[in-house]
Amino acid sequence: METKKMVIYFGAAGAGLAYCQHSGKMPDIFVDNDPNKWGTSINGVKIMAPNILTSISLQQIIITSGYCQDIHKQILSFGIDQDKIHIPPKSLLIPHLFEQVENRIQTAGKLFKIMAALSDRWNVVSVGGTALGFVRGNDFIHWDSDIDLFAPIESRPALFDIMQELGYEPEYESESLKATVLLENGVKIPLSVEFFHTNSSTFIDRFQDYTWEWPTQMFTQCAKVDVHGNMLNVPNPPEEYLSKVFGTSWAVPNPEFCYSDYTGTVS
Repeated sequence: METKKMVIYFGAAGAGLAYCQHSGKMPDIFVDNDPNKWGTSINGVKIMAPNILTSISLQQIIITSGYCQDIHKQILSFGIDQDKIHIPPKSLLIPHLFEQVENRIQTAGKLFKIMAALSDRWNVVSVGGTALGFVRGNDFIHWDSDIDLFAPIESRPALFDIMQELGYEPEYESESLKATVLLENGVKIPLSVEFFHTNSSTFIDRFQDYTWEWPTQMFTQCAKVDVHGNMLNVPNPPEEYLSKVFGTSWAVPNPEFCYSDYTGTVS
């Protein structure tokens, strides 16, 4: 009797759940590097340790995690053929919180309140996919899932207080500040602020497997973009920033963009 060839999703966190939702398909098994998940299940599908890959007949393994570079190398180390590995678009690995225009309008207004509250002293600047959407289309990317910001380290206590006053449940996480922007319809938009030192000419930006070194003045002397009637801060010059993060074709919307397509230095 022929052994069944299995479809595996490597990554059983938020990205894995989002991929199941967007694709409408569940794997035969989830694999994850977190030992606390081994032996548990998602909707009846078991989560197992990566070493299971050495003892099963594999049809395809789909990387359902943002850390695709490291996981890709890990999978290859088990002797699995490259043609059995699939890295899906980032848009399939995240919830689409900005599909509704009302969500985008409300979030732009709430983000403006955050930026305006500190504008007399510091610039809180949109970065990453948030900045990409603002510069490319004066809006949030419809298939995006969060707000990415940079701010001077000196603004950290004041920014925390502002988030708290607005009811956004801020909390410190290592060197960053996390919060949740609450919309009137109950939708919760995750927000993350990474901090930099204004007394340094450059600073290192890290995201997933990638790093970039930015001139500090790109953010202290930021540009502004109109987003639903709100002038919101973006890196300056925006074209230079976006091309170094997303590649020279950043101006063309690409829902097929993968975590492996960023153009930073692989760390």
